[in-house]
Parts: sequence; structure tokens; C-alpha cells
Amino acid sequence: LLAYLVKNKGKVCTRTEIIQDVWDIHFEYDTGVIDVFMNAIRKKLNLKVEEDYIKTVRGVGYIANDN
Repeated sequence: LLAYLVKNKGKVCTRTEIIQDVWDIHFEYDTGVIDVFMNAIRKKLNLKVEEDYIKTVRGVGYIANDN
């Protein structure tokens, strides 16, 4: 998941794109599984909100920045 975000750095990745491209699951996204994984990645990388490399685009998905 982290590699996918880095590969698509600077592009907003929708939750549907993530679940299809990372896990090859093809259904309409309506669960919090992506959010749980993102929180785990942030915790493991010890990212603080103000310097967060992975930004949440509310209602859409996530974007990896150059921070």
C-alpha cells in the first residue's frame, strides 16, 4: 500500500483505485479497511499530523506528498 502511494506520489488515489490496484478486489468500496491500513502505516512510520507524508483527501482517498 505504501509502495502504491509512493508510485502515485502527487496524485489523489481514490479508495476504490487503491482496493482494486493493491488487492485486486473489484467491488464498490464502502468499508473502512483502507482507513485502518492507512492509520497503521502512519503509526509505523511515526508520522505526525502536521508533517504527514500521507494526506487524507476527505471523501475521496489519499495522496502522498514530498514532505
